[in-house]
Amino acid sequence: MSKPIYLLLAYLVTIFGGDPIVRKICLKLQLPKEKKEGLQGAGRYIGYFERFLALSALLLGKYEVIGFIFAAKSIFRFSFREEIDYYLVGTFASLSWAVFWGIILAHFHIFL
Repeated sequence: MSKPIYLLLAYLVTIFGGDPIVRKICLKLQLPKEKKEGLQGAGRYIGYFERFLALSALLLGKYEVIGFIFAAKSIFRFSFREEIDYYLVGTFASLSWAVFWGIILAHFHIFL
């Protein structure tokens, strides 16, 4: 297969394959039983974009973007103090998944 096909597959696995992994990790945590406000399923889509941006940053050698992603999410989620542990676990799991695939691509020299 050609490098563009491997790259496309890596993006698909990173973006969509990370969702069940992150979800499984986060389900082990207990959240408060009270009803939360916000968009239904928004966290899933935020994770998709997060993993896409993280993998792109790794492939382009722009590692500071990963710090920016984490900082930006921290600012917006800071008001959810009771769920901060859940948020941190989800963020680190999502970014770790993207970094893992970035390392795999780097190892096999599959770049843009």
